[in-house]
Amino acid sequence: MHFSSLLTAAAVGIASINAQTQYTATNAASVEAARATARTLSPTSSIKGKTFDRFVNIFLENTDFDMAAADPNLQWIASQGITLTNYKAITHPSQPNYIASVGGSTHSVIWDLFSRISSSARTIVDLLDAAGVSWSEYEDDMPYSGFEGDYINQVNGANDYVRKHNPLMSYDSVTSDLDKLAKIKNLTMFYNDLDSNKLPQWMFITPNMTNDGHDTSVTVAGAWAKGFLEPLLTNPNFLSRTLVLLSQFPSYSTYRLD
Repeated sequence: MHFSSLLTAAAVGIASINAQTQYTATNAASVEAARATARTLSPTSSIKGKTFDRFVNIFLENTDFDMAAADPNLQWIASQGITLTNYKAITHPSQPNYIASVGGSTHSVIWDLFSRISSSARTIVDLLDAAGVSWSEYEDDMPYSGFEGDYINQVNGANDYVRKHNPLMSYDSVTSDLDKLAKIKNLTMFYNDLDSNKLPQWMFITPNMTNDGHDTSVTVAGAWAKGFLEPLLTNPNFLSRTLVLLSQFPSYSTYRLD
């Protein structure tokens, strides 16, 4: 079944019941207690693709294309591959774009507020699971695997990890499944999986609100992206038949009124 037809068959809408929201507490005691028992999975698979065997999706934030294209670190990254100039975000603000990136629809979400999408709505991970393709999300500064809230930096109060930039977390079909939650984990786990050669075949990687440029600048985002990707491009545990898609969201861009 095609992704689009699967989504068409799914009922959509914001659910008011049935989602698992037990991992949203942000006070220090609750976070530490949950972290101590949080389940983490690192599945692997070896399904052969026609062109690539592994796909890595990374979103940066809040910069017009011209500004991103002028950043020297992003220029270096572009020189390692190809630049796609005719791909656009589908809406504003950020969250609906993230939601659509894994579900093929915004599911009527028009804001960055805490959102829950009906458990009948399916996502790309349903297709991956059906095909036996391993997957994980790696979220910068997520306090523990499966955390469902927002989390600020405990030292300086910076708005580090945000649910709105975690595309799968808005779907009840994901948050009601403990095995799926266990595959949504802190970015530090990426390096554990890399070193042990246990990276999955599909990955979504989200930098925190500083590193993705949302609360800083394209200079910070570009420096983070190059610092993250450059060593990986010579690491055989990562690069073998791997496609990396690095996207720059124009969330504060100028907008035409016509």
